[in-house]
Amino acid sequence: MNRRTITLAVICLGLLLCIWPGIADGQAHITKAVLGTGAIDNYEIINAASEFAPDTAKIHCAWKAEGLPEGASVRGVWIAEDVGPAAPKNFKIDEATFNPPTDGTAVGTFALSKPNKGFPVGKYRLEIYPGKDLAKTVPFTVKAK
Repeated sequence: MNRRTITLAVICLGLLLCIWPGIADGQAHITKAVLGTGAIDNYEIINAASEFAPDTAKIHCAWKAEGLPEGASVRGVWIAEDVGPAAPKNFKIDEATFNPPTDGTAVGTFALSKPNKGFPVGKYRLEIYPGKDLAKTVPFTVKAK
């Protein structure tokens, strides 16, 4: 490589590093995602936890998304990562989509109700997608009493 090519490459890299924070800030992201056994009207969690008993009636997640483009939705996908013979690894349990009324910032909750026989013991996660891209993974476990 000649000196001119190297200089041009360094300048381009420098410009990219200068504008990258602005590009990243333009993307939707999740600034809050808290799990618990309940949620109240203002999207605050009751009994925050990351570990739940099999007989927990419902697992809630209160979240906040920022940088949402107009018309974007927020989707939550509940996954059973490893629950032994109860389900295959990384089994999608349920999903829900929230369509915020405006662009920019949105708050909401996702909830997962207890199965008839209780939650199988194991590892789980909630994936939150503002728009099409995965922005947050919230891990949790279910442990026997």
